[in-house]
Amino acid sequence: MAKTTISAAETAKLIDNKCHEMGWNWYVHGGIFTITKEIEPNNNDEFITADMEYYSILSMLPTTSPGSIWGTDGSGIGALSAIKGGLFKMNKSGGSKLVLNVLSRMFNLKCAILAFSNRTQ
Repeated sequence: MAKTTISAAETAKLIDNKCHEMGWNWYVHGGIFTITKEIEPNNNDEFITADMEYYSILSMLPTTSPGSIWGTDGSGIGALSAIKGGLFKMNKSGGSKLVLNVLSRMFNLKCAILAFSNRTQ
């Protein structure tokens, strides 16, 4: 059976949709894909929900070179920062440069649209 592949643009759109659907923000910087989600400070239930969600998003970005996933998840001291500060943040390096480039263009376009709409109001 033939393996089905999807384009970098389709993958980027799926990632963007998943983030939007689950209430996550995202951006790309220096080849690193970062997702963030605001949670109520000191709310363990919201922290646990975010901790269970993030990998379903990061795993959508194909890994094409050595890299890692790190941030404020429950596996380390960063969890305290997320719980106390109210911002859950995860990063992925080693992701597909093609998908990251599309995501970067999408982010820049969204910023330009937002800036334009703020100027015209």
